[in-house]
Amino acid sequence: MLVRFIPIIILFSSILFPCAVCYGNPESPMSHGMSMGVLTLMGFIGFILFVILFSIFSISNRTKNLLTHKDKYE
Repeated sequence: MLVRFIPIIILFSSILFPCAVCYGNPESPMSHGMSMGVLTLMGFIGFILFVILFSIFSISNRTKNLLTHKDKYE
C-alpha cells in the first residue's frame, strides 16, 4: 500500500517545500531549514495517524476473532 504513495510523493515533492519568494533566497540555509522543518512535522503527523489507524484495525480484528470464537463455544 505504501508503494502506491511513493510516486505521488515524488511527483508532488515541490509542493511540500515552502515558497522561496516568501522566504527569500532558495539556496539560503534558513530556507533549507524551513523545508526540513515542514517535512519533519509532516513525518510526525503521518506517524501519529498511522498509529491511530493501526490501533483501529487491531481492535477490529481482535473483536472479530473474539466474536467468532465465542460462537464456537456456545
